[in-house]
Amino acid sequence: MTVRARKLGLRVAALAAAGLVLTACNDDLTDAGAAPSTAAGSPTASASPTGKGKAKEPANGGKPSTKPSGGTATGTDKAAQAKMGKLALTAAEWETYAADGDDSTSTDNYVMDKSCANVPDGTAVKGLTATVLRFVKQDHESDTTFASTEADQFASVADARQEVQAFRQNAQRCPNYTDGDDKYTGVHAGKAPAVPGADEVYLDEGKATYPTTDGGRTDPRDFVFIAARKGTVVVKVFLDVDPNFNAATSKDDARAAIAKLAAKW
Repeated sequence: MTVRARKLGLRVAALAAAGLVLTACNDDLTDAGAAPSTAAGSPTASASPTGKGKAKEPANGGKPSTKPSGGTATGTDKAAQAKMGKLALTAAEWETYAADGDDSTSTDNYVMDKSCANVPDGTAVKGLTATVLRFVKQDHESDTTFASTEADQFASVADARQEVQAFRQNAQRCPNYTDGDDKYTGVHAGKAPAVPGADEVYLDEGKATYPTTDGGRTDPRDFVFIAARKGTVVVKVFLDVDPNFNAATSKDDARAAIAKLAAKW
């Protein structure tokens, strides 16, 4: 299984994988939008439980302790790799986002172990012949929204189906899990948007916290993840929510991104 945040990491460490560095909040800024939003599109982590004060920066400059789907293995099909490169959204296609980090073409496989820790198993994702992941960010007055899109080409429909199924199974078995030092809680399936041409669509959402430079942790940040499959191609969107930003808009951004991906497949 690929990590949505790796992606996604993919599932989940997309932020970390992208090399997330949170922006400091203004001392006099109240966390007006920090009410739990299951929206996944714009994450903000403030330092204090009340959401006031300066934001804590993730430890190690935001680099993950375990790179979500990072590694050296890459896709094997050059033609498919070129196609996936055209599918994964560029910052320009996001329109209001800027590029944030290098593309990833890793095919390293991650599994959810018995203790609900998302860990690499030393193999490549079964049947994954090409993959491209791109990170973007949207700076706000107090913090930043982080997002990523990914396009995967599988050798067979069965392999592509298993990729999406793994996300469903993991959320059911491990609503609370870890990815290195990153923690994800309350992960659950949500209402998936209609995606033209898709054979199946899956959405889940929850909250994430990340280690900070002072040895603490960020406040919970809402995220949303969407995966859509058409035949042997799987496209994904991950958005980490800024609590100070409009959560509904964040979800709209995620849906718009998956629609743009699907329009190109």
